[in-house]
Amino acid sequence: MKKFYSPLLLLIIFTITIFNAAAQTTIQSNIQKLKSILVEPKLGEEQLAVIDARAKRQSQAAIELLMLGRGEEVWSLLKQSPDPSLRSYLIRDIGNSGISPDIIIKQLKSEKDNSIRRALVLILGGFTNKQLSVEKRKALVIYLLKLYSTDPDAGIHSAIDWLLRYNKQGLENRKLDWQSEEAIYKLDSGFIGKKNKERDWYVTSQLQTMTIINGPVKFTMGAPMNEPGREKEADEALHQEEIPRSFAIGTKEVTIGQFQKFLDANPEIKKLAQAAGRKDPTRNGAIMQSKHVNDSCPQILMTWFEAAQYCNWLSQQDSIPKEEWCYPTLDEIKEGMTLPKDYLHRTGYRMPTEAEWEYATRAGASTSRFYGEAEELLREYAWYTGSTFNERPYPVGQLKPNDLGLFDVYGNVWEWGQDLVKHYTSEAKDSIWIDNEDTVSIVSKEYKRSRKGGSYTYNADYLRSAYRNDGYIPDERRDSVGFRVALTMHRK
Repeated sequence: MKKFYSPLLLLIIFTITIFNAAAQTTIQSNIQKLKSILVEPKLGEEQLAVIDARAKRQSQAAIELLMLGRGEEVWSLLKQSPDPSLRSYLIRDIGNSGISPDIIIKQLKSEKDNSIRRALVLILGGFTNKQLSVEKRKALVIYLLKLYSTDPDAGIHSAIDWLLRYNKQGLENRKLDWQSEEAIYKLDSGFIGKKNKERDWYVTSQLQTMTIINGPVKFTMGAPMNEPGREKEADEALHQEEIPRSFAIGTKEVTIGQFQKFLDANPEIKKLAQAAGRKDPTRNGAIMQSKHVNDSCPQILMTWFEAAQYCNWLSQQDSIPKEEWCYPTLDEIKEGMTLPKDYLHRTGYRMPTEAEWEYATRAGASTSRFYGEAEELLREYAWYTGSTFNERPYPVGQLKPNDLGLFDVYGNVWEWGQDLVKHYTSEAKDSIWIDNEDTVSIVSKEYKRSRKGGSYTYNADYLRSAYRNDGYIPDERRDSVGFRVALTMHRK
């Protein structure tokens, strides 16, 4: 039987149809406008403020696309790139945008690209209790702890470490307390001595996680003359650098607790170190939550020689053959010592070279910092004068890691380097510096050693991947200098 509609009903149906069509046209128009913002071109030599403003516009456009259900336009923006500014703003801002965490969790579980997955884990740190219920969080923690144990990617491992280990950031509470610190610690303890050729990370006998970088690698080291914060006379000339080996580098600076175990095992060294001054970074009694938290702060006030002694001790604890140690015996590590001619070919622990440090810090970025350029984002990744007011360093790993999984490469404390301070000059693009052993193998006050990264007592200009200075003589002690460990790896 044929249906008949009243004129009024037909008018209503027609009006709704027209309205829906107009709404769809408006939505599609908005989507096209947002997509056009994402591909805004760079116009010549732009100032940092212009570049940063575009990254913020693009971040907001990407977030609006996510809200419109257009995640396919956004996820690729979370991949690390030579200029990761947009990625870094998205990591910071998505949690505050009103987007459901379910969208992020769903993508994390299906995403194949490791760099995007790392960003998705970091984004989860921006949500609150209201956005992630206790029940939903419990299920997510189970999933994340499984990834922490089984995923071969070092960046994923560190991103989960950052998300789950701490409930504070400095003296402030995190948005969420995932209540997983003990679970992370137990898992770390279970990884000791269990290296896996399929994994790009492992855990030392002293619970230090090491990121493995497969070599050889080549990259552009140094900074352009117009890099914000660089002084014209600075010894940071751009040049091509090759690291002709695979190596591993600690994701975190050596802590008070870890260094104390070494001192306790070597009473004579401990006696000399204590006579030189206090190692407690609390800076005149600044309040911390517990001794456990304080033990997680970076060790300071050690000489280069004491850092080298620690590296030898760690090699011993990890059962690395003595002929592979990078330094002489503990009592021979002192002023005037001689390094083995092949120390960068040996597989014992040591400090990273400047080239290794800068390559691992950049994590593929060509910008002044691994997250981009803007100081506005620096407090997400570094303890420096803008966030510490020169008071003290803080527990390692409380701020976000870079894409290779390294924490605190900027700020907190300066880090001793393995090598002598070199002087780079501008070179032709086809000329490559090779990161080999120093030609001078004597370690003494005649030859300064490198330091990198800036500290809690320095401003943002010093906290750049390429920043260099004249270094320190190896027996100096500074309350803003620590170190992280590295080693050469022979991977088949």
